[in-house]
Amino acid sequence: MRHSKKLVVLAAGAVIGITAVAATVRYTSGTEFCLSCHEMRVYAEEMKFSSHARDAEGRPIGCAQCHIPGGNIVRMLAAKMWMGSKDIWVHAVDGGTALDRAAMQPRARRFIDDANCLACHQDLGRNAKGDGPVSAEGRLAHDSYLGKNGRSRNGCAGCHANLAHLPPFDARIPRNHAFAEKLKEADLAKP
Repeated sequence: MRHSKKLVVLAAGAVIGITAVAATVRYTSGTEFCLSCHEMRVYAEEMKFSSHARDAEGRPIGCAQCHIPGGNIVRMLAAKMWMGSKDIWVHAVDGGTALDRAAMQPRARRFIDDANCLACHQDLGRNAKGDGPVSAEGRLAHDSYLGKNGRSRNGCAGCHANLAHLPPFDARIPRNHAFAEKLKEADLAKP
């Protein structure tokens, strides 16, 4: 009898613990939580003018849809712990005032999980709007990504850079011209 009471208490504690962890993960994965740090606001402002501001149904795309790996709970929690620790350090210790976006960019792109991109862009043979085929160059790159003609080491963000955020130093690149113009009109881009 005494043994069963301990099991009930342990089970209740486990349920409460799992519920608390799940609630914390859900809360800290929200865009509102991400934007509670002032240094993240520039990303939200840039996002408003990007091609990835809204999904195919017109709903706003949140930070977690791109930056938190889905599907595998271990990878998701590991990514959240790593990125959260890094972000807390930058905010609390460095003050978050002088983010070196050029230095951060290559590392940040490694944290864009291809599965997150493929959740919306399932047919790599179609262009982003879904109204036609990708270019011949895009087809060759996607075939390589899929292992059909060699093997690419690039993930989605390796080729498709600056789709959601555009740091000023990348605004000069011709393929970013339209995005840079939108930011300039909104007075978000530095000359």
